[in-house]
Amino acid sequence: MAVAKELQAEHAAEFPRGTKQKLKHEREVLSAELEELMGCPDADRPNGRPAAIRIALAAIKADLEKHSLGITRTDVAVYEAVFNFLCFAGSGRWFPSWAKISVAARCSEKSVGRALRRLGHHGLLAWISRSTTKSRRSDPAVKQRVQTSHAYFLDLKKRMAERVYQRFVQLRDRRRLRFGITKAAAKPEQAVQPAPSKDVAELRRTIAGFGASLLASDGHLGRV
Repeated sequence: MAVAKELQAEHAAEFPRGTKQKLKHEREVLSAELEELMGCPDADRPNGRPAAIRIALAAIKADLEKHSLGITRTDVAVYEAVFNFLCFAGSGRWFPSWAKISVAARCSEKSVGRALRRLGHHGLLAWISRSTTKSRRSDPAVKQRVQTSHAYFLDLKKRMAERVYQRFVQLRDRRRLRFGITKAAAKPEQAVQPAPSKDVAELRRTIAGFGASLLASDGHLGRV
């Protein structure tokens, strides 16, 4: 939860209130200017201006895309609401519908959908769609599959960005220290004796054979 709140604070600092409207206004002005320039003859068109406008429009598009994926206060409220539906019956997953989440988070179901998309993008939440088969009202003989809810779960290591995951681990370890929870000491690993190489084994067999031949000829390994 702390990671989601930090991401929301970063988003609010990077995109203050009114930034989205300002970016859209700049996009409209630049798009109108580009359209006007492209309608002019080549001789009357300022050299390099159309290319500069296209670069600026691409930057605005990237900023708007980043803004659309930023964590908001509503997203944090939805995230907290989802955790209230945690199933402790062994699965460790959540099974709430959007309607229940919207009531708990005090927002619309559309806001829940947008929040889940952003939370999933940042790796804070993952889910599997759950559906059932129902008969159509107009034709009961025809069956159609209808989505009922999601089965939510956490898969932080695989889905989080590396920077976000490292911050999550840092906050988790800090909380463990606060509550006196320490990791179990790792058992010392026993050194594994390396297997003798083929060359060493062959050398040992050669020496043993040489000693056996001396014993067979003299009855002992040497004379004084």
